[in-house]
Amino acid sequence: MNEEWDIELLEQTDSMISFNWTPTDEISRVKKNGEVVYMGTQATFQDDGLSPGEVIRYTIERQSPQGNWIPALKLLTGTEKRDPDCINQLEQIVLSTIVSHKRVSLAWGAIDGIDAYDIYRDGEPVTKTHRTQFTDRDVPEDREVTYWVRARRPVDRTESPLRKIKSIVATVFGVLNLGSSQEQAAVEKFWLSKKIAPLNQLLAEGPDKAAELKWHLRYLTFLPDNILKNPNLTSPNPYFQGDNRSFDPEAKQYRSLSNCIVNLTAPQSTFDFDKDIGTSIAYNWRQKFRKADVASSEGVSAKIIEDTDQKTEFRLYHSVGNPLTTSPNIDYEVSATFYRNGVYNLIGVHDQSPNHEIYLKLGDQGSWQTLHQTESEGLAWMADPIAAHYWRFSNFL
Repeated sequence: MNEEWDIELLEQTDSMISFNWTPTDEISRVKKNGEVVYMGTQATFQDDGLSPGEVIRYTIERQSPQGNWIPALKLLTGTEKRDPDCINQLEQIVLSTIVSHKRVSLAWGAIDGIDAYDIYRDGEPVTKTHRTQFTDRDVPEDREVTYWVRARRPVDRTESPLRKIKSIVATVFGVLNLGSSQEQAAVEKFWLSKKIAPLNQLLAEGPDKAAELKWHLRYLTFLPDNILKNPNLTSPNPYFQGDNRSFDPEAKQYRSLSNCIVNLTAPQSTFDFDKDIGTSIAYNWRQKFRKADVASSEGVSAKIIEDTDQKTEFRLYHSVGNPLTTSPNIDYEVSATFYRNGVYNLIGVHDQSPNHEIYLKLGDQGSWQTLHQTESEGLAWMADPIAAHYWRFSNFL
């Protein structure tokens, strides 16, 4: 196989994807989600009439002298989805992944106000780049790899109309909360993650559909400490009991738990959702029990946004407060899309407090894989104007 093959130009709009690859005298063909859509000697392809936010997997194959078709490149990309009312810019940008022999290339849309990105592979730092693309040319081919693209943005560099309010509030917050800095309180976090199947599996000929299509998504929030001081100095409850634990998908202690199950095995997909709220316990100034209550779960909901023969998309909403004191709610939102070929794309935003942990499991007997874990910056970080944490996790299967 010609190892120099590459995507030389990739362009997207909200209804079109176009790409060129390295010219060759060989006959090549393009598959779209497993179906042949082009065959010839021209090294270019354009896909029109697409929907906004559509994710598509392309395979570019070359024909060997013996007449066999050999995968040379695989591309997972999508169309743009621009929405001026969307608060999470990670929902609007396109994340493209190109794989070939021992090589993975990532390209993502620019994020307003960000000019540097930190790249990690399997949790280990690789490089910092000022470009919106990265290529790894020494990828193990017999195991899956996960890349992180991480960035930070001061709230005064965002295009949000609330940026001035956020910046001022965050600055004051940093002064009043000695455990935090003005810089921390005024900085938004952006995390992009891509999990990629073993390259020898991706580049092998085989079916384009996944065998198992039942996904379990679990989202928990928790307070890692045993006892926490109430940041509201006027409250009659100066201390609260925490959950006294570390990250654990099977933990029984939490502030809230949400479970979503998407089953695409049958022609008509099914969706199940359940939720639970942990007990809030307050202590007096001597750290002795004072009061307990459970917040309403009415602020937690999930609903199907789109359900087609290709995918199922749902949104999970969460806004739950402390029933024992006047305080900001724990807020988060997740948009999750699961495709029948095994690809998924999850995008979310949450406060930087308390601890947030998100897990995914394939099948009832599968093991939980970690999608996202963040440690609390402190209870006061739930205040609405403080900088939020944006995240996105997707796979290439």
